[in-house]
Amino acid sequence: MVPSMSFLAAALPHLISDYLAWWIAGVVVVGFLLAFGMNELARLSISRVWAISSVCFAESLRRKVLWVTPLGILGVIAIALLQHPVDQQEAVRQTIKFCLFASGTLVTITAIILASTNLPREIESRVIFTIVTKPTTRLEIVLGKVVGFARVSGLIVLIMGLFTFVFLEIQNVKLTRELTERLKVEQDPSTQHILQGYKEAGLLSTLSLEHPADFEVYSHLPPEKGPHWITGALFYSFQVPFDLSTQDQKLLDAAAEDPPRAVVLAINTMRLKRNVPTKDELATIEGRKLPMEGGAFGPTVANLKPKPQLSLMFLDTARETLIPATDINEGKLTTAPPDRLRNPDGTYTIATPLTPQNVRKLLDNPQFFLRVTPETPSVEYEVTDTPTVLTVLDANMKAMGTIWPNGKPHFVSGTGRYGGMQVVGDPTGNGSAADFRFDNVRIPRGTGGTVPFRFRGAITRGGDYDPSKPWSLVALRVRNRETGQLSDSIEFHPETNRDTVVAVPASYVSGGNFDVYVQGMDNGQWVAMNTQSVQLISAEHSFVVNLVKSLFILWLFSILVVVVAVFTSTWLSWPIAITLTLFILLGHWGVEQLGDALTNPGRGVAQDLGFGREAAQSSVVSASVDRLANMLKAVSAVLPDLSKFPVMDDITRGVSIPPRHVFDALAVLLYYGLPMLVLSFVILKNKEVAP
Repeated sequence: MVPSMSFLAAALPHLISDYLAWWIAGVVVVGFLLAFGMNELARLSISRVWAISSVCFAESLRRKVLWVTPLGILGVIAIALLQHPVDQQEAVRQTIKFCLFASGTLVTITAIILASTNLPREIESRVIFTIVTKPTTRLEIVLGKVVGFARVSGLIVLIMGLFTFVFLEIQNVKLTRELTERLKVEQDPSTQHILQGYKEAGLLSTLSLEHPADFEVYSHLPPEKGPHWITGALFYSFQVPFDLSTQDQKLLDAAAEDPPRAVVLAINTMRLKRNVPTKDELATIEGRKLPMEGGAFGPTVANLKPKPQLSLMFLDTARETLIPATDINEGKLTTAPPDRLRNPDGTYTIATPLTPQNVRKLLDNPQFFLRVTPETPSVEYEVTDTPTVLTVLDANMKAMGTIWPNGKPHFVSGTGRYGGMQVVGDPTGNGSAADFRFDNVRIPRGTGGTVPFRFRGAITRGGDYDPSKPWSLVALRVRNRETGQLSDSIEFHPETNRDTVVAVPASYVSGGNFDVYVQGMDNGQWVAMNTQSVQLISAEHSFVVNLVKSLFILWLFSILVVVVAVFTSTWLSWPIAITLTLFILLGHWGVEQLGDALTNPGRGVAQDLGFGREAAQSSVVSASVDRLANMLKAVSAVLPDLSKFPVMDDITRGVSIPPRHVFDALAVLLYYGLPMLVLSFVILKNKEVAP
């Protein structure tokens, strides 16, 4: 939402703000029906609505719209036969995607063309004159056309669904036979394990998965209790959440208004462990700037004693950069004080000053994260539950107040070329570890003493990797938070972006609250993971049922398309109606695809147009572009969200579509479709279509 809409939603009671779309839809439907449609609502006849829909349905069939389905079927078969998947499981999933994409394309295009052209064509040919002179209300005409074209869409979905089922069954038999033959000759253990899992589960397997509640990456395997330790490098960091209260904002505002008398510091308090410097550190010099500005990696002092340093940056609630590291401490790293200034409890206080401009940005974004990155590789940094605070000092360096974080630190690492956070391989098992936290998950029964997990990650190999090894080694461990038990390492050989099933003793997941740790076990190997890389397989389901749910969601989407097209066609000519229908349907999705490009784009546009040196002109252009971007985001916020119709997302991953996805799609159809139906009726009622 744009800020003004967010403020409005926040000011409303939760009962209204949480269901704002439903309230708006209800007001539109009830208000317009009371004002214009009570008489026609009282005369509403289901039989007349069905009769009008039958006319639309029969006319659509006479126009031979069903001839598009053989073309779609032939296209799917051709593409499926020409694909080159990595294995049989991928071939099945790609075929499912082709079938559903073709079905969605056919039903959407057909619905838009039929519904957008019907009313304008009837008005132009004067057929509507005959209809409105009959004992038929305008409300029945609108409802009849929507029902009629929904029936056409349903028939197309049914035909393509039957084809999809038959074609996938044929492909399943064929590919299962190929999978059996490949297993007889496959020599690579990791590939053999993956293929055997495909065969045992079935290529059309449909699973229910339990997802982790949180995902972090630690420098070392975390202890059951006590603080965490991070090995300094560019790879690891932690993020601390802040939520400024009114009192906190007043404190920061006073400091920003009078910088000579007050200074705001980011205070990190932690213990340090110095290790033997690396060769890279011995070659560096003291006082370097941030790594992105040049300079070697890992500063040390003259006596070769590691010099602990940190860099800071602030992130907004979307974890996007709010204040970059180059704008903090003049772009230099923050250094720990000498040992003689160490605190009595053995900790070091590492203070980083913030400029008034930085403080103003925090006041404009009172919810933010402070990201702390230890920079010296041969130093380990302690991270407690409260590792950093914001402190305001007066001119006499006395504390005026302290702002505490509102949550524990979240540990992260760098990303790789495949995306996701990475862990570094270490054959000793003492390297970094990804932590997947599961809370109150459903544990499958009757699994023979083990519980299956599904792992999917991306392997990157560096120069230190041993090329004589034909596969990568990854270890998985589970800690039951209720009993404190930590399982032995379960080693397996994954492949990049392919599912691997790992069996874990059931005792370590009993109770449903546990942590899954994943570590790389080879030097020169990085394993990239995201929040969905480890999932617990809780149940198996029928693929046919999953396909029916996917097709039902597609049909609900087609009804929304019909409603929007009928709405635009009641007051526009058919070419403009088609264009506006596409804009309404794709507007929200298009703005989402632009993403960060719509976040204050004015300055960049002004510079690209050559107004960088002219302050006045640059300000005008920048402000105008920012207003246009905000207006675009405001418009998109009231358009339907197509992500609520996940036709392909789950089924192509072999995941059972949860009921909530079906209900979400139905909800969008109702709170967008019903108001548009009523508006269509009102427009048609007040439109002069009869002599």
